[in-house]
Amino acid sequence: MNRRRTFAVAVAAAALTGLLGTAPAPAAPTPAADPADPDRTAAIDAFQRAFPGVDDAEALRRIDAEDERVALLEQLAEQSPGTYGGAWYDGATDTQHLLSTTPAAAAEFTEAATGRGIDVALHDADFSLATLLAERDRVNDGAHPDVPAGATAGIDLKGNRVVVELPLRTLSAVRTGDVTLPPTMRATARRVRVDGSEACDSLYRCGRPLRAGVELWRGPDKNYFCSVGFTADSTTNSRKWMLTAGHCGLLDSQWGHGTQAIGPMRARYNSGDADAAAVRIDNAYWLENATWGWLYHENPSNQRLPVTARITSETSMQPGQTVCIAARSSVSGIRCGVLGDVNDPEARNLARVDGIDTCPGDSGGAWYRYTSTGRIAYGIHHGGKIQPSTCHGEDVSLFSTLPDITDHIGVIVHTR
Repeated sequence: MNRRRTFAVAVAAAALTGLLGTAPAPAAPTPAADPADPDRTAAIDAFQRAFPGVDDAEALRRIDAEDERVALLEQLAEQSPGTYGGAWYDGATDTQHLLSTTPAAAAEFTEAATGRGIDVALHDADFSLATLLAERDRVNDGAHPDVPAGATAGIDLKGNRVVVELPLRTLSAVRTGDVTLPPTMRATARRVRVDGSEACDSLYRCGRPLRAGVELWRGPDKNYFCSVGFTADSTTNSRKWMLTAGHCGLLDSQWGHGTQAIGPMRARYNSGDADAAAVRIDNAYWLENATWGWLYHENPSNQRLPVTARITSETSMQPGQTVCIAARSSVSGIRCGVLGDVNDPEARNLARVDGIDTCPGDSGGAWYRYTSTGRIAYGIHHGGKIQPSTCHGEDVSLFSTLPDITDHIGVIVHTR
């Protein structure tokens, strides 16, 4: 693909500084540790693992600037669905990469990015992101007339193609020309992999309000098994719900936390791009005078953090974003990583986070994007690709995105 690049222009305050031999300005100070903001250091560390060589202050600035980049992506997806091809972010150079299907769209996207002060690189694309998403969904629903039954699909954003996983026999037929896939797609071999969903026993006790990240127990024997995800409203009734991973239990199983029951699992989905379940909050302990939309905070003096926003479309997500998890083990180890893929075709089309392998018991926990001004809900934790988990070793983490969860089980996450 051809590459066009343009940069937002900043006016220098002293253009002759270098010629006059003035000593360079001191480096920006490292952001002070803030005990009331536990994700700051973790988010900076995750960014620097993915993009080495960026100092602390600049890493935090680039993390916070993701809000403006996301606003740009949402604008382009809404206003130019036929020409916007997708995006990714390179934190090493602080460059927003965008794909466009026409030169005119490339010029419009450049102007939109420059108007927001965003350095941008434009790439030619054959297909719009809206087209690729529709094709992907038809494959995964088994409804694409040109794709053999049983195929699964994700999206390669940089390659601007739907990636279709096929059994070896069918893949051979594609390669010999006996089966022809649409030009929007490329084929790859279906990989045999072990499901790395995570659940085990541990114990935390945390009183109301119910908040994401604390540990769950299941059944009359109170077997500790998974983590609490976000709380949510239903799209069809007035009940309150708690989210966790679908693989954690069965319909009608009973759940609780600490000394208090929560309620029964009434909705569950664990297939393809979603692994999520909704537990109905029946216990008056959690419902009386309740407030909703909280994350667990390990600081004993302030054990809750507000969920300030939620994504409603995967358009808000792009590779390169720094994301964090609230789950059972996140208080004692690595808690943040960098989004590697929005729809990993090698992992059920789930979102993939690089640089963090979570631990047994974290399934069902809450993924969110951190900035200095808030925490934006992204999804529910599934697991990794290695079983048993290496627990902060060299693996990745996978989660179901909120838009997919809403589609499958009909819930809307609480925010404050």
